[in-house]
Amino acid sequence: MSKIKDYFANKTNKSVFVPFFTLGDPHYEASVKYGQTILDSGADILELGIPFSDPVADGPVIQRAVARALKNPFDFAKIFQTTKQIHSHKPDRPLVYLTYFNPIYHCGVASFLDQAKDSGVEGLVIPDLPFDTQESEDLFAALEKRDMDLIHLITPATTKRRVQALKKTSSGFIYYVTSFGVTGERREFSLDLEERIRSLKEILQLPICAGFGISSPEQASQIAHYADGIIIGSAIQRIIEESGADTVACCQKLSEYCLSIRNSFP
Repeated sequence: MSKIKDYFANKTNKSVFVPFFTLGDPHYEASVKYGQTILDSGADILELGIPFSDPVADGPVIQRAVARALKNPFDFAKIFQTTKQIHSHKPDRPLVYLTYFNPIYHCGVASFLDQAKDSGVEGLVIPDLPFDTQESEDLFAALEKRDMDLIHLITPATTKRRVQALKKTSSGFIYYVTSFGVTGERREFSLDLEERIRSLKEILQLPICAGFGISSPEQASQIAHYADGIIIGSAIQRIIEESGADTVACCQKLSEYCLSIRNSFP
């Protein structure tokens, strides 16, 4: 059993909190403090973004974060070192990378996975990796050997036939995209969101975590009644952006925000 699957099986709350932020924004020393603060403030699973020059699934807030992060020299060693420092703070909390496939390919799949696992990462979310390719199957097999998970994204446009086919290379949990488009904070969600999430859970027999657009405690509370997890990225990244170089103030704001989300869960 993977660490992520085990975490969901033994969770004490109805829903888990999965915050996200981009590593290296504004620099890697700050990322360590931000990650540790978020873990101290209610995160169950922490999703870390690897900076990439073409983040096609992300909206303007995260795109700007990536641009700021890439002003620092990109270095895989720094990525893994920063991740390991965050992980060592609370080693019982699973870490997940959100990354596009190019960095994995550039590093070398086996090398990337070995270093990621050694840094405390238990799963990967790869927005630009089609599930029905040889690359996906090979990556899934490589992850399985390391007790790591391949976490697929499903959108409102994903057909039932495609959902069934996703079973072959899905593990850990499903990242359900609550609305069409890229990441970003939204006010409203589709009326059939609960129905869709319950249906996916029944078909795939995996936890379903909802993301893309969730930002307020009220939204989180509502969706946490039927989703296994709540993923929040843009709202957290906005706090980092607005705090600029003031790491202390940013940590305080991150703590207050994450606690407000965590405490809203049923």
